[in-house]
Amino acid sequence: MANIDFSRVVTTEDKAVLQQQILLQDRKAECRMRIFAVCDEIAQINLAAAASAGLLDAAQMQTYRAGLTWIQAMRAACADGNWPDTPPDVRELAALF
Repeated sequence: MANIDFSRVVTTEDKAVLQQQILLQDRKAECRMRIFAVCDEIAQINLAAAASAGLLDAAQMQTYRAGLTWIQAMRAACADGNWPDTPPDVRELAALF
């Protein structure tokens, strides 16, 4: 009888954990793509600078905050892939920057 090294046996549980990790990585990549489709990295940097410098009017600041809340909700949605809708005017504000 051959000696079996059970320390190297991949269990069904191991496979399930690996599949979950891959799914989460895929969802994080999709999340990033979805966020950048609305507001790319440069627009996010420019918006943050404008907000911190007080250059956004009250309506723009409200939209900016809604966008930040949406980004947090998007990141949380990576767990289940149930992506929240983009708040009104966020895409338009991002396009200005």
